[in-house]
Amino acid sequence: MIDSAMEPFGRALEAYYKGDKNVKIVFHRDDGNQSEDLIRGYFTRFSEFPEREKLAILKCSGKVLDIGAGTGRHSLELQKRNHEVLAIDICKKACEIIRQRGVKNVECNSVYEIMETNFDTLLLLGCSIAFVENLKGLEHFLVYAKSLLNSNGIILLDSRDVRKTDDPHHIKYQEDNINNGRYRGEIRLQIGFNGKKGDLFQILHIDPDTLEHTAQKTRWKCEILQKENSLYLAKLTLSEH
Repeated sequence: MIDSAMEPFGRALEAYYKGDKNVKIVFHRDDGNQSEDLIRGYFTRFSEFPEREKLAILKCSGKVLDIGAGTGRHSLELQKRNHEVLAIDICKKACEIIRQRGVKNVECNSVYEIMETNFDTLLLLGCSIAFVENLKGLEHFLVYAKSLLNSNGIILLDSRDVRKTDDPHHIKYQEDNINNGRYRGEIRLQIGFNGKKGDLFQILHIDPDTLEHTAQKTRWKCEILQKENSLYLAKLTLSEH
């Protein structure tokens, strides 16, 4: 996923931050399916967080890397709780807003480009684990994550179990993925704002069973902390010790 794909998202964040509180973006899936998302949801405070996000904040330990930080809403809350936090995002406009909102340490980079290590927690909320794109990418990330963490470090992430749907369009999309040799939760889409679309990119929604299997393959222990309909929160700890 590159910044050009996220450019409409960045412009929408900027429009909201400058005062247009009705801003929304449109997700254009490659099968023609469309869904809207109101930007105000990216600017919520702790009291408005979904329960899984509140729990994740409480489970964070020590020095935190907030991956796919968006508007910095989770980083801001962690700062209030006296955590040392590094917020990263590939969207330039998002990073500008994160800084303006008061997050002290911000990098506009991929997780694979940062130089800092020795984190106690890697935090991926808002389904930010989607950036890995596919199961191979997830496996690569889980192996790489060990180099960023202290020996007792943890990963906290949320994702969506796409199997939990009765929408025939979503079911057909998953079936087409499987028939084409892909995992059911791989989604190819574009973000649209004010009639303009960004580049096509791919995301991954990973069901908890497949996450647990992939975690075991890469020597992590996976614990599902909470489920809310199709969404869930997971905690990964290294199983080598």
